[in-house]
Amino acid sequence: MTELAAALGVLRRTETGQSVADAVLLAAHDLLYAQVPRHLGDSSMRRLAEVLVGRGVIPKPGDYEGQWWLWWPKSGHGPCRDCGKARSLTRYSARFGHEYRYLCASCRSAERQQIAEQASRFREMIAPRTGLHPAHIPAPAAGSHPTEAAPADSAAVAVPPPSGRDWETFVTRLEELLAALEWAGFDLPHEWDSDFDEQEGALLFAALWRGDGGVGVEYHPHRGVLALQPFDDVTGEWPESYSLLEDSIEIPVAASGEQAVTAVEAAAGEAGLLDAAHVLVADTAPPEAKQEFALRRFRRIFQPAADFRRLPLADLLREVTESEWLSAYLNWVVGMDGQDVAPDIVPNAAALGVAAWCWRNNTAVEDHHLDTDVLMARVNIAVTRVTQQHICPAEGIDWDSIKDALMDPQWATADGTPVHSLFGPGWTEVAATVIAELDRWRQLDHEVLGPETTLILMSIGGSTSYTDSWWGQGRWRSICRRIIDDATAAGLPLPPPYDQHGPDALLADLNAPDRVSDPVLDWLIDPPRAGDHMPSGLRMHHVTRPHRHRWDPYWLSDSTP
Repeated sequence: MTELAAALGVLRRTETGQSVADAVLLAAHDLLYAQVPRHLGDSSMRRLAEVLVGRGVIPKPGDYEGQWWLWWPKSGHGPCRDCGKARSLTRYSARFGHEYRYLCASCRSAERQQIAEQASRFREMIAPRTGLHPAHIPAPAAGSHPTEAAPADSAAVAVPPPSGRDWETFVTRLEELLAALEWAGFDLPHEWDSDFDEQEGALLFAALWRGDGGVGVEYHPHRGVLALQPFDDVTGEWPESYSLLEDSIEIPVAASGEQAVTAVEAAAGEAGLLDAAHVLVADTAPPEAKQEFALRRFRRIFQPAADFRRLPLADLLREVTESEWLSAYLNWVVGMDGQDVAPDIVPNAAALGVAAWCWRNNTAVEDHHLDTDVLMARVNIAVTRVTQQHICPAEGIDWDSIKDALMDPQWATADGTPVHSLFGPGWTEVAATVIAELDRWRQLDHEVLGPETTLILMSIGGSTSYTDSWWGQGRWRSICRRIIDDATAAGLPLPPPYDQHGPDALLADLNAPDRVSDPVLDWLIDPPRAGDHMPSGLRMHHVTRPHRHRWDPYWLSDSTP
């Protein structure tokens, strides 16, 4: 009991802010483990583990009989194992048999991509030598996607029940497939619901949430299919929810490596799931319901700031309204042009928000407009690329790094032209006003709003009509495809060299539009002969308008006979 009391004393000293060495903390944790091994959920052990994670002290895979992950936190804040930076961390294992470790969001994403690429290369190397073929896929049910069909002469074979290792492999692969959705703000469940059928094979399913928006997910690993489905609140447990899809999407994902991951990202992007949601209240809703919906949105924006400041929400809002400049942003960007944008954190949308409102607007950039829209587009893309690199959904926006990158004399467009040289003598004024905007937002972020509310405000700012045709959004590929399809259907020639290479080659190259030639980018913005009854480009095509969802919960229906 004396040793147990000593271990608890170490915890108390830590919680009161006293300096305690890492070795002493670890020894206290181990004493508790030795004294109460049957209580793996002991709160004192959990708290000590949280402190140790914050200091970068992580058990090895076999420590504590390999069961330490049962009480060590799933998330925390401390040094990332890979980049070494103090970040919000998640306990993560990319493959069965790999040690659990704590990585930040960026490093988790990078590792998933690296592992997928390595696996793909490995399969490519061994397939020709070993005659490696896909395992038999049982015949799908009638009405399923044609890509799932088994050969006509293959007999149905019962799928053996998956082992525990198989299930973990399925979960790991599913989370790889959903990496783009996770980065776009969706919360992946800690545990997936599962089922198994001898003919259909394994099934993993759950609802993914981003704020009040829901999407159903079903993964059939034996059939090689991932389905994204509308969310339906059949139990009435989520009265504030809305579905982010109207129709189901089935995506073939039997391909190994990065190919299937890219297919899921493309399908999710086309459906608008990688961008901020636009939500309208049903016209049939009573006035009080519409008011409550607006108030709920308002609270979701500013409650994180109140928590960050440890202030009552009313006091925080009073301080916000005292800022004339911030009030103007809230009135126009959040309250008018972005009034239907859901208050969620979407990193790529936030990057567009920074590019739009700290570069193009409220600065001298427009006063020194470059010679052509093509050149302005190239610079906009260069700015967006910079901001994307310094936004983290957990840590927020690194304003200082963005400023340093934009003010670097070596910062250049894709063809190597330094950006400052494009503005000539006007660069001095441009730089001063851009720095002023970045510094203003940095001060608001650090002193008033906190990282979460700032990310929400920038996500809304990057989701208005001002940026709905900009590169950097999840729908970019589908927007370009629609413009190309409409132009070719109308008989308009593609710009050289794609008049020879074809529309697929043009679509692929437009993933990086700042790397195509000026005539090609100009064609995308305004195809020749664009006008009445003729195809339009980015400037005017209605495909750039975002998907809009409707909040129409069951309890708003009038049941009066």
